Amino acid sequence: MLKKARFLFILLITNAHGYAQITNKNELEAYKSAYNAYLWGFPMVTLGLSIEEFVQNSERAKFNNFAIIQSSTKQKTTSNEDIVYSKAYLDLKDTPLLITLPVNNLKYYSLTFTDAFSGIFEVFSSLKNINKEKAILVVGPDWKGEIPKGVKKIIKSPTNLAWVESKVSLLDKLEMTESKKLLESLKISEVGKKDNAKTWTDRHSFPKLKTSGSPTEQALIMDWKSYFSYISQILKENPLPDYQKKYAMDFEDLGIFPGKDFEDAKVNNKKQKGIKQGFTDAIELLKTEAPRQEDYNKNGWSYNVSEGKWGNKYTKNAASAYNGFSQTASEEIMKYKATIDNNKEKLIGTQKYKLTLKKAQLPQTKAFWTINVLQMDKQIYENAKGKYGIGSKSKGLKFNKDGSLTIYLQVEPPKGLETN
Repeated sequence: MLKKARFLFILLITNAHGYAQITNKNELEAYKSAYNAYLWGFPMVTLGLSIEEFVQNSERAKFNNFAIIQSSTKQKTTSNEDIVYSKAYLDLKDTPLLITLPVNNLKYYSLTFTDAFSGIFEVFSSLKNINKEKAILVVGPDWKGEIPKGVKKIIKSPTNLAWVESKVSLLDKLEMTESKKLLESLKISEVGKKDNAKTWTDRHSFPKLKTSGSPTEQALIMDWKSYFSYISQILKENPLPDYQKKYAMDFEDLGIFPGKDFEDAKVNNKKQKGIKQGFTDAIELLKTEAPRQEDYNKNGWSYNVSEGKWGNKYTKNAASAYNGFSQTASEEIMKYKATIDNNKEKLIGTQKYKLTLKKAQLPQTKAFWTINVLQMDKQIYENAKGKYGIGSKSKGLKFNKDGSLTIYLQVEPPKGLETN
């Protein structure tokens, strides 16, 4: 298995509940449905909002096109300076997509494909490209057609709406230009699309919001009608997984019918108090659970093996969306995080810390491993020396006599061990 990233970060949020305020039977049923629908639908809503944000950006603006995700001092968009990213939203309803791959490439790259319900359905990387494929074909769930000549690798998406994130590793800042060129060599072509075919934007009518901010911030303050309308728009063209169909039937009393527009007229006015309270409590739960999005926690280090494969763990899936869809398939990347030291005290930037990896503990990967110190907002800490992390590709690391490696996490470097 390819494992290549290690992270440290801190996040603190509180919780509250108002369930006891609901006494009427109809309101109680509406409360339960709205509470579950909010968490279940949060990934869909934030995806819809992310798309709106994406297509309104003049530098991106189009479906089925990669855009490099830039990192900057004011707005870091990545939590690892050893990777550069690009992203594309895929509209597979009327056309399959041909993605050309880098040729004669010696650097590590990967493509992670995610469906409309935040499920990772494929990871394709340079390590998996054993047959030196020059292109891959991505098709929707109902596609039937001819495979372009010379193409052998076909990836089938379970939904018509999907997105792909590509990653390229960096050795140092000097490689940024080369890595961006590699990302730019990834091209998407629409195969056999009809001239009169409508675009995603033409086919969908999302409610106009009076709010601003990130997709997560907007989702947290949406009214219930806008929220359910967003869910319904996503469901119009994207078939539910079999395991979700029965679960989604409980939301029909909220006006949500898969494959149809939102029918708010079918929502009893007497239920609205329950719906609003269900929203409030679901939001508070989500804020509490987002930092707990972990499968295991041992010796202060927590990690996941289920990212992008949450199944019916709807709260976990919602927490992933709340955190900005930073999920990765465990067969490609494993992320470990710590917020406390060995005395179970919270990590503080003014303290001096040492992290020692015994020789046998040094990660054995096919790509690389890295350790980054992050701020409370989970973004990389900007510093004058521009040093964001240490990893297997760092030059000049000094190992201990027994083969172990000690990394120093502090403001001033220890004399003679500046590289560490």
